[in-house]
Amino acid sequence: MLVDEPVPSPAPLRARRQARREIDAQVIGSMRDLVLVSYLGAQFADERDHAGVAQYTTEKTRDAFPRRLLEELGECITEGGPAGRLPADYVASLARSTTRVVASETRPKKKGAVLLGPFAYQDAHVIKTIGALAPEYGQWLRYAYGDSRVWDDEQGSVVALWARVEPLLGKLQAKTLQRVRALSHLAVQAGKERMNSGREIHGSEKLMQLLQVARGNFDVHWAPRWKLYADQVARLDRDALSALAIALGDFDFVIVDRGV
Repeated sequence: MLVDEPVPSPAPLRARRQARREIDAQVIGSMRDLVLVSYLGAQFADERDHAGVAQYTTEKTRDAFPRRLLEELGECITEGGPAGRLPADYVASLARSTTRVVASETRPKKKGAVLLGPFAYQDAHVIKTIGALAPEYGQWLRYAYGDSRVWDDEQGSVVALWARVEPLLGKLQAKTLQRVRALSHLAVQAGKERMNSGREIHGSEKLMQLLQVARGNFDVHWAPRWKLYADQVARLDRDALSALAIALGDFDFVIVDRGV
């Protein structure tokens, strides 16, 4: 029997691809590299030959002659330089009979240059997509991987991290809570360095000095809180890169070594 029923239309290809796309460690790593080259690639691009205006010099426009020529002429070599000078009377005789043309190049030759690099469209698209993400994600990506000097990006990352950590701390005294909150800025800085180079810039000794606590107190109470910060920074980073991967969708990007 033939049933006259409407056939459901297939989902758009873009939606199907996004549904099948799994955000795994490889995708996260690719997104991290993509953000790095998009923000910093242009700064490390091969510099074109822009010598600028040539320096004016009179080294080769004076009445200077090689020592050998002066010796052949039998003239005296003037002291004070590698090449001697002709006597004044001989120079005057040359001036009366000849016309000297002095020329010195002051501008380099014009050279053609490509206005946009081969990855300019890709970089612009990635940066624009990051700007359309949720504020906490965009601010963290710009601060951590774009080397942003905008205070709103750094401050926004601190606020986003504290919003994740505060509910996990439990009940604390007001003084302790204030000291824990003060660590959020250090945790963001440490997380940025950790994600980019794998180094720890705030060790236990430095934290104990800043908190003014003893080793036993730090190991029992403050070390777990600092680890909680590190875990939440890693989660914020992973969530931001995952959101970027979903937002890019089917955008075909290329990651090459551009010296970053």
